[in-house]
Amino acid sequence: MKYVFSLFFAILIAQRVARHETQAFMNSMGHRPIITRTCPTLAAYSSRSSSSSKNRDKILQRKGGHFELNRFSGRVEFGSTVNLITNLENADMATVSDWISDERRVALSIWDEKLIEDRGNNIYRLQLMTLQFVTIQLSPRVDNRMWTEVDQSGVPIFKLQSIDFDPNIQVLPGMNIPASALGIDIEVVGELRPSRDGKGVEGKIGFVSSGNLTPPLRLLPEPALKTASDVICKTISDFAIQSFQKGARLKYREFQMRSVGEKK
Repeated sequence: MKYVFSLFFAILIAQRVARHETQAFMNSMGHRPIITRTCPTLAAYSSRSSSSSKNRDKILQRKGGHFELNRFSGRVEFGSTVNLITNLENADMATVSDWISDERRVALSIWDEKLIEDRGNNIYRLQLMTLQFVTIQLSPRVDNRMWTEVDQSGVPIFKLQSIDFDPNIQVLPGMNIPASALGIDIEVVGELRPSRDGKGVEGKIGFVSSGNLTPPLRLLPEPALKTASDVICKTISDFAIQSFQKGARLKYREFQMRSVGEKK
């Protein structure tokens, strides 16, 4: 409860000092004060290769939430990595392996079908729900490369790696900070393979987001910032797990029915 009060009073203070401190911040960044709008394009944020990044293994090896705050630089980083374990009806190793071997079949099962777009060339755009980080609102879109590799034992592994994103930022009234000054970065990674018993699939999906805290947000105590990030992480993780479990079971069932029909 004390963190809730800390957050409340810090926001009030932040609003009162916003004009003075954000002006000083923007002067140091070489910006004029403007009202922040949504970011216009994905292309401006592309910064990593299509199949790997220096953070990929680190993100996949994490368990649960991640939070890191650098008070000196004013930069915050948070994210979450969760297990995806789903049993599939009437599944066996051969059929599950066949299903995973086609990246498009799996890609269209991992997210709400209304929020995923096939962009061609193994690229899929995921739309996230609107998220609130204290005075900053985001509704990110993330472009991901999705593909399947075969490991040394011949088991297919479906992989996901973000290659581009638009954080789609809006800052609440009174915080005249240009979106570019926030230095937002978002990365999403994932892997999926047949479970050891062949009765389903198992793997991980994780994300990490980082950005610069505005001067008013630097007034907030670390526990309050962590609480805000934990809410975002839980919202995304719960949605990812629920969407995948529902989508995987549905798409795998459809695949089985087509396979049976083709054999007749």
